[in-house]
Amino acid sequence: MKLLIFGKRALPAFLAIVMLFSVCFPVPVGAAACASSRVRKSTDFIALNDPLEAFGRLKSFGTQFAKPDSQSFPEDIIVANSNHIQGIARYGEYTVISVSGDPSISETGYFFFFDDEKLLGGFSSPEGTGSHLSDISIAGDYMACSGASGTMLFDLSPLQDGRLPEKAPVLITDRFSNIITIADYQGQPALFSILHNTVKAIPLPLTPASAESIADVAVIEDRTAPTPFGATYNWGVLGEWTNDNAALVTDTQGDLWLFMLNSRLILPGFVADLIGEAGMDYEDIALLYKVELKDDGTAVKTGPLASKKLKPFDSYLFALGSHFRFGASVQVLDANNFAVISSPSLPGNLAMKQIGETGKRLFDMISPASLRVNANVTRPQNKAFNALLERSPFDWLHEALSWMLTTIDFGGILGKLGLM
Repeated sequence: MKLLIFGKRALPAFLAIVMLFSVCFPVPVGAAACASSRVRKSTDFIALNDPLEAFGRLKSFGTQFAKPDSQSFPEDIIVANSNHIQGIARYGEYTVISVSGDPSISETGYFFFFDDEKLLGGFSSPEGTGSHLSDISIAGDYMACSGASGTMLFDLSPLQDGRLPEKAPVLITDRFSNIITIADYQGQPALFSILHNTVKAIPLPLTPASAESIADVAVIEDRTAPTPFGATYNWGVLGEWTNDNAALVTDTQGDLWLFMLNSRLILPGFVADLIGEAGMDYEDIALLYKVELKDDGTAVKTGPLASKKLKPFDSYLFALGSHFRFGASVQVLDANNFAVISSPSLPGNLAMKQIGETGKRLFDMISPASLRVNANVTRPQNKAFNALLERSPFDWLHEALSWMLTTIDFGGILGKLGLM
């Protein structure tokens, strides 16, 4: 996926509009939302009472979960058109991202760890894992991310003591996926994942020998309905949905629920043509599937049982906003609520590195050097407030700017002014 690159002529016309509106509407930080989550023990997990009901309360427009300072983010790993955030997930008050490396100079990707105020540090993935890492998911104390050599499972518990996790994963295996949750298996907690249409489980706690204990819990009978919402990976193709991220949660009956978090490129027009992109924004959709585990060792996957198009709080930044195309995951907050987390392509102004320091300073006025953590959260179980909470000023701002960019002849206006 190419990073969005603004040509020198397009930059003043587009950013001036965005700057005007962003100054008028300051961005709130959803501190109250993230305060409801906490780090849990490795054998502990939160099961949702009713994932389908909670999904119905998922707010269409996002809020800012956290905004840790990223001034110390290593810019030397960012190369135009090669690097972006691949995954984002929350571990209590901490945020973790996976970032792709530049394949021309690196054979690894990177992990970075933030609290709600700043970047704590990071490290490269193990040798042989490749430069293009997957999205990440966190369950209990464990984080999963896939690379060329298989799925890496890390223990995040050192973060609770103010230390970075060990660079070496607890184990690397090609018999487990990077989409994990915790559920009961044969009377004890276990990590669950879905790989090649098979439900897998590893008893907890994890050890380097846990690869020998991976169990095939059930083969899935797929009864899902076909949808137009993403079965391909043709990133950058206008209007085509792609599978970008996924997440797995558990309900109180022990069944698994799969979230597919998909994006498609939209908004063609003069500005998109000028910057050499097919479109200059992304549309995001979340789809919910159920994987019901049977007593006979089989499982049935049905869905999508629900779907919803979601917008990030920073939608006014268009393709530079927080979209499923980059990092996305699901964080269960309590037995009745969850949040869909998403990230921009890069922390702060690094997405503008290609146009030099002047461009970065200009972009700082819109998005300072921080990691924007977007969250679409479930609404209170009070229908009287649902309509009020559904929209925000940023939603109207995004729609107004989209209309302007698709209907106003900026090329003709700039031509008459002698700027083209």
